[in-house]
Amino acid sequence: MEQPGPHSCSTIEEVAESGPPVRPLDFPPPVVRRGVRVDALVIHPATGRREVLAGVIHREDLQAGGAAASSASGSGSGGSPGRGGLTTTGGGGGGGGGGWDTTIQQPVPQAGEKIEYVAYWPQRRLQDAIYGSVWACLLLKRHYGPAADDAARAAGVAPGSPAAPIVWEIVGTHVAIKMVEWARVHRARGRLLEDPIKEIAAMQLLGARHPHVLGSAEVLQDDDYLFSIMPYCSGGDLFGVVVA
Repeated sequence: MEQPGPHSCSTIEEVAESGPPVRPLDFPPPVVRRGVRVDALVIHPATGRREVLAGVIHREDLQAGGAAASSASGSGSGGSPGRGGLTTTGGGGGGGGGGWDTTIQQPVPQAGEKIEYVAYWPQRRLQDAIYGSVWACLLLKRHYGPAADDAARAAGVAPGSPAAPIVWEIVGTHVAIKMVEWARVHRARGRLLEDPIKEIAAMQLLGARHPHVLGSAEVLQDDDYLFSIMPYCSGGDLFGVVVA
């Protein structure tokens, strides 16, 4: 476990003697990937039942085509995500306007990096938030088996082909996703102290190294939403405990 820095034990007198207050350091730009919401074929492993679920969320580069989709989606810096989201670091180019004027870091795939195929299906709305809502979402992983082979053949490609559609499998665990609506962010811009971008940047900076700190598992965005994926806690949120 990491130990607190020496400044955390400073007295009021020591702080006052160190000089006048200064502006806190800015958080590093958050790491945000492009995401999609799609209708996806999902298999229930316990029963083998196949079902098409609406609104499944996952990284854009996980669509059929894999690496090709990644290179075509503007993984490098300077791209603009469209009308509603964040601009990438070094970006600010065209793309429709209306974007949030905070830059982000968009991960660049490394050679030989193994892609983790995970997706999320919003199952139950937990509560409203200032800029959107929080949902309990089923965690999905990529399915390999007869259902995937059948989906490939139905799409006219060989089973196991990179162009085959992805079939997902229910893992049985949940994550919590805060869905921030870009339209609400723009309407409330400059009128509220809460900043969803700084919140994500702070969570990523803190990380999940401490057993009592819930970090950010992944952050995605499309033109309408910013998706902050976090571990799911069934006991409610801290604010509910404080006001109880």
